[in-house]
Amino acid sequence: MTYKDEHEAFIGGTNGTDALHIAVTGIACLLPVYIRDASVVVIPGLAKFTEKVWVGLLLDFIAVIVPLQLTMTVFSQYSFQCLFGFFMILALIFNMKLKMTKIRSVREKVVLKDVHMSNRRPFITYYRAYANVITAFSILAVDFKIFPRNFAKVETYGTGLMDVGVGGFLITNAVVSPEARGITSTDRVVPSLLKSLKSSVPLLALGLVRVLAVKSTNYQEHVTEYGVHWNFFFTLAAVKIGCTLLFCIVSPRLWNIIAVLIIAVYQHNLTYGDLKDYIIKGADGKGGRTDLIDANREGLYSSVGFLSIYIMGVQLGKLVMKKRECVRDWMKLCFSLFLVSGVCWLLMYFAGKYVEPVSRRFANLAYLLWMIAFNSMLMLLFLVFDIAVTCLTHLCNVANKKESPDYKPNQETAVTDVYNTCDLVSAINYNGLFYFLFANLLTGLVNMSVRTIYQPHTVAMIILTGYMFILSCVTYILYKKKVCLKFW
Repeated sequence: MTYKDEHEAFIGGTNGTDALHIAVTGIACLLPVYIRDASVVVIPGLAKFTEKVWVGLLLDFIAVIVPLQLTMTVFSQYSFQCLFGFFMILALIFNMKLKMTKIRSVREKVVLKDVHMSNRRPFITYYRAYANVITAFSILAVDFKIFPRNFAKVETYGTGLMDVGVGGFLITNAVVSPEARGITSTDRVVPSLLKSLKSSVPLLALGLVRVLAVKSTNYQEHVTEYGVHWNFFFTLAAVKIGCTLLFCIVSPRLWNIIAVLIIAVYQHNLTYGDLKDYIIKGADGKGGRTDLIDANREGLYSSVGFLSIYIMGVQLGKLVMKKRECVRDWMKLCFSLFLVSGVCWLLMYFAGKYVEPVSRRFANLAYLLWMIAFNSMLMLLFLVFDIAVTCLTHLCNVANKKESPDYKPNQETAVTDVYNTCDLVSAINYNGLFYFLFANLLTGLVNMSVRTIYQPHTVAMIILTGYMFILSCVTYILYKKKVCLKFW
C-alpha cells in the first residue's frame, strides 16, 4: 500500500460511538469559555489583562482552546469526568462569589428574573463559533492517532463526533439567516433565484478549487463521504439555491410542513425504494462509479436531507430570534429549547430503531432528528450559562454600587454584552467562513509536509496546538482591527 492508501484506510471504515458520548463531549467542550467569563467577573483586575491584545489572546487560548483539545484527544475516554470537573470548577467560582458578604447583602434585594438582557446575546455568538472551532480542530486531528477513531466520520451508519460537522454548520447558519429573523425576499422567483445563484458562485468556486487541488496533488480523500468530485461547498451551494426557490414559492407558515414532507418522501425512498442500495452499491451493484451522477451519488442525494435540516434550522432560529428583554423572557426560551431537544432525542431513538439508523452519508430522518436534538441542546446550555454569568455580573455591579437593585437600562443605555465576553471566540464567529477556509488550507499544508499517521502522541499534540494557535492569532488580529473577510 502507498501512504495515500494507508491514510485513506486509516480515516475510513469507522463505526463511531454512541450519541450520549458525543453529547457529553460537546457539553464538556463548551464549559471552559464560561469558566473564563465567570473568572473575569469574579477576579478583580483580570478584565484589564484581557484588554491587552497579546496577553488577552494567550489567556483566551489557554483557557478555552487548550481544554477543548485535551477533551477531544488525550481525555476523550474520560468525557464524563471532564464534564464533571469543568462543572465543579464553574460551580466553585460562582459559590465563592455568591458567599461573599457584600453579594449576600444584595441578593435579597435583586429580583434576578427582572435583570435586563439585551436582545443580542453572547450565547448565539459562542454557539456558532464553537461549531467552527470543533470542526477546525477535528479536520486535522483526525489524521493523527491521538484522535479517537470513534470520533471520526462513520462509514455508513452510526454517530461520530465529526458527523455533527456538516449538519451543525447548516443549522448554525440557518438560525441567524434572514428568514429566521423574519426578513423574506419580496422579489419574484426568477430574480430571487438569480440572486441566489450569484451569491453561491463563491461557494461553487471554492468547491471547484478543492476538487482541482485534491486531484492534482493526489491528496488522500474519503470518496464515500460525498463522492468523487462533490464536496462540502457544493452541498452548501445546493442547499442555498434549493432553499431560495422553496422560500419564494411557499408561504413561511408552511416551511416546516414542507421540510417534514421532503424528509418523509426521501426516507420512504431510502427504506422502501432502491435508493439506499443505489447509494451504497452504485448503478452496477458493485460499488462502481460509471458516470458523473453515479460518481457523486452520496453528495447529490444527501443534499435533499440537508435541505430539510436547513429549513428546520430556520424554524429553530425563528424561536431563538424573537425579541426578549429580561431574564424571565429568556428563561421561557430555555424551556422551549428543552422541549424541542427532548422530543427530538426521543424521536431520534425511535426512528433509529424502527425506521433506519442514523446516517450522515444519507442525511436520513434519524440524522435530521439527531442534528436538531444535539444543536438545540447545545444552544440551551449556552443560554443557561449566559443567563447565569449575566446574573452574577448584575449582582457584582449592584454590590459595587454601579447599579441600583432595580436598574433597567433603556434602549439608549443598554449595552450589547453585559459582561466581558471572550474576544477569541467572538473573533472566530466574526470571520467564521475565513476561519474554516484557513483551517482547511493549513490542514492540507500539514498533511503534505508530515506523515501524520506515523506521528507519536507528543508530536501530534505539538502540531495541533501550533495549528490552532496560528488560526487563533490570525482571526484574533483581524477581529481587533475590525477586518471582515467575507467578500460577497
